[in-house]
Formats: sequence, structure tokens, C-alpha cells
Amino acid sequence: MLKGYLLLVVSALCLGVANFIYPRASRVLGGANATFFYYLCAVVVALLYWLPAREVRETRLADWQWPLGLALAMFVSNLSYSYGVRYFDTALPSVIRALSFFATTLLVLFCSREPSLSGKDWLALLLVAAGIILFGYGRPPLK
Repeated sequence: MLKGYLLLVVSALCLGVANFIYPRASRVLGGANATFFYYLCAVVVALLYWLPAREVRETRLADWQWPLGLALAMFVSNLSYSYGVRYFDTALPSVIRALSFFATTLLVLFCSREPSLSGKDWLALLLVAAGIILFGYGRPPLK
């Protein structure tokens, strides 16, 4: 259990470093190219994990709607983000993309069979909103 917590803390710290470095990489390469390297690294890590894990499960053809939907949503998200960073400084698209937490919450509330959130969930949403406001504060208005 401790090993899992340590791995997650390292993951969070390294993601923070990557997000801190991203604007500098974007100035050197351009936003779309920096985003490409960001996700290329994620693919490499995913393959390094997937190859030894090899979870084998029996599935029906109808079950593939969810993995294919996931792939399509991530493809559209990453493609639109890669083109969107061309129009703004590199910090503003990240702040706007953070709104995805609210989209997820709305989908859970309207599509879930248990459409209620716990106090912990509402607190998490409040913290996300506060983070978006703090990171977005002082940014120039959208053109």
C-alpha cells in the first residue's frame, strides 16, 4: 500500500514538473508540437505498463462500445487541444481544459443511475472551481 502511495505522489510531482516545463517547450517547438511530445511520452509509458500487465478478459462485441468511445473522446480532446493552443498563450488553454471536471460531473449527474454526489464530491468540485479561478485570475480576456 505504501508503495502505491509513493508511486502516486511521484506521478503527481512529475506531472507538476511537466506542466511547469510545458510553456517553455511550447515556446521552443510551438504548442501543437509540445503537446505531441507530452502525449507521445504517455503512449510510451502506457505500452511499458500494458505489455507486462496483459490483462486478458473475455468480452462481447457490444462491450467494445466503451473502449472505442474512450479512444474517440481522447482523440477529439487531444486534437482540438493541439490546435487550440495556437491561438492563446500556453497557460490559458490548460485552465480552460480544467473545465473537463465539470463536464464529467454533469455526465455523472445526468447519466448515472445514482445521480447524487456525496459531501466529499461537492468539496472536490469546490476545490477544482477554486483552482480554476486562481489559475485563470489575471489572464487576458478571450479575443
